[in-house]
Amino acid sequence: MKQKFNFKPLPMLVAALTVADHFEAEKQVFIDEKPSWGDPFIATFREAVSQVMNDYYGVNTKEELQKQTSLVNELAIRTHDDLAMVKTQIERGFRATPERGEWVIAKLGFKEYWSKASNSNQSMLIGLLLAFRNNLDQALRNELEQNEVNPVRINNLLSYADTLNKANITQESLKGSTKLDTEKAVSALNNIYDQAMDICAIGQQLFKNDKLKKELFVFSKLVKKQGTAGAATSVETETPPEGTNAQ
Repeated sequence: MKQKFNFKPLPMLVAALTVADHFEAEKQVFIDEKPSWGDPFIATFREAVSQVMNDYYGVNTKEELQKQTSLVNELAIRTHDDLAMVKTQIERGFRATPERGEWVIAKLGFKEYWSKASNSNQSMLIGLLLAFRNNLDQALRNELEQNEVNPVRINNLLSYADTLNKANITQESLKGSTKLDTEKAVSALNNIYDQAMDICAIGQQLFKNDKLKKELFVFSKLVKKQGTAGAATSVETETPPEGTNAQ
């Protein structure tokens, strides 16, 4: 038996729990559309997800992963805001000497990493932070401040580099702690994924005229928010099965 989805199992399970949360927030709308989804439908679904997480990852690992995921997401948001502001301040501060400004932008890693980092690519965000920290000597920092780049923002970015990198390493090591190597495990994962996708498919139709609510039921985005987009794998093989597509 092969895994149906193109995500690592644990981020998929975390996303499934998020789907359950979003379902409960709009529970009556779903039940009006599908009466069979009345109680205890979502409670049973949540229990199935939790059972797999407990059986194959352990309660402590699950709780630590959720904590680390929350930390990484929070740090990523704050980091992105500071990077965007510093980049803008460099561009405006060096407007009288644009060639120098472009050199500074490249020196600090924005040219290489910013495009992907600004599109929720966690590894590119960390790469940019590390480039910023490693290439910012005192002379360049003085030059930035002389051109009205906020020193508090600079300090924030220097502190985030190691913090975010360590949190990300911890998060990834937890995701790799699995025992999902049996047909029973794959079957349980596939069932959870199918149910989550059922909820997402109906949710997207119910809220097709409400963009914000509709996006709460785009499963791939729920996985991507954990910084794991593109990290697809199968329980049985490192290559995702042919013909399978995540939403």
